[in-house]
Amino acid sequence: MRSIKVVHLANFDLGLQVHARNMIRYLRDQGYRTYAVTHPGTLIRQDTVTADGIPVKVIPFPSRITPLRDLKTLLQLYRYFRAERFDIVHAHTIKPGLLGRIAARLAGVPVVLYTIHGFHFHDEMHPREVSFYGMIERVGALFSDLLLSQNREDIQTAIRMKIARPEELRYLGNGIDTRVFHPSRVTPELVGAKRRELGIPPGSKVVAMVGRLVREKGFYEYFEAARILKEQGFPAVFLAAGATHCKKGAVDPMRLLGEHGLDGYLRFLGLRHDIPDLMSAIDLLVSPSYAEGIPRNVMEACALGKPVVATDVRGTREIVEDGVNGLLVPAKDPTRLAHAIRTVLSDDAQADAMGRAGRAKAEQMMDERAFFVRTDRAYRELLRRKRPQVDWEALIKPVPTTWVESPA
Repeated sequence: MRSIKVVHLANFDLGLQVHARNMIRYLRDQGYRTYAVTHPGTLIRQDTVTADGIPVKVIPFPSRITPLRDLKTLLQLYRYFRAERFDIVHAHTIKPGLLGRIAARLAGVPVVLYTIHGFHFHDEMHPREVSFYGMIERVGALFSDLLLSQNREDIQTAIRMKIARPEELRYLGNGIDTRVFHPSRVTPELVGAKRRELGIPPGSKVVAMVGRLVREKGFYEYFEAARILKEQGFPAVFLAAGATHCKKGAVDPMRLLGEHGLDGYLRFLGLRHDIPDLMSAIDLLVSPSYAEGIPRNVMEACALGKPVVATDVRGTREIVEDGVNGLLVPAKDPTRLAHAIRTVLSDDAQADAMGRAGRAKAEQMMDERAFFVRTDRAYRELLRRKRPQVDWEALIKPVPTTWVESPA
């Protein structure tokens, strides 16, 4: 008996190895044959099979517009899709999203989906840039059966900008493993051990930012906010962690440390593989992004019972309620960011209350299993619509009914 073959495309190997790992394993356990395509990165440099048994094809997706390289990538994708005869192509991020969907349609793939992880354009961009990236999204949507949005606000944005019709859009949400990111792991023993490992003095207030080292994540504003607080004599330890980035908009954290005079006040930790323990050891997470889908780092902090200071942007404001589980500040405003950090860390009772509210919100809407189920259901619906003659349900397990879905 044949299996349903599904391939996920993304621009970052870290996303497939870490962020999408549980989703792909869920699909595999449901009976789908799962594959992945990614740009070469620090974790995956060549075609491989992951520890979970997922075949990965490495194909370059340059971030800049490079017509000849993009055409070559398109042809590589087309040939790969034709050879493997996938039933479903599910694309993520802007360049794989565009080239992957076009190649899938040309190759005759029955079902083509795209997840909106927050649109690449944002409020801080020049209108011409917004128009350009909106055009790319409109073209990609022409080759899609369905667009799954991680937040509700992007659905309205897509309709307003005529990227897609309402019936072509669906709310997906996002989530994390709330059993791993759980307040029960925040024990004095773990916190003490992790802080000693990092050389953090006992009793220090610890602030952290975790994200890809690109400008739109707000690293410049985070470092500037740390500089402001250092000059004010505010006692805290600032941490920054994230994967290096070799594409447009990359940030050099070591250069920023020197330029802002933050040696000894802010520490760059590089790429970490201990995020649950690291976040357990902090007092506050900062997310100064210019745009988001639903930010994982914020969900992880909330699930651990940590307060958050974040920018008031699409996606983030869907899970951070100003004054309840964190504080929201305008994007690109390091002065307001610094003030919010100081406000939260100066009031332990308020910070604890925000942390409890964050955990409650995580239990309500951040369990990753809910969006696994939504994705699975979308696959089945589209397969039935596109190839009604096939008994798809006989090829995979029933959708789990024991998981409680967060409100859609």
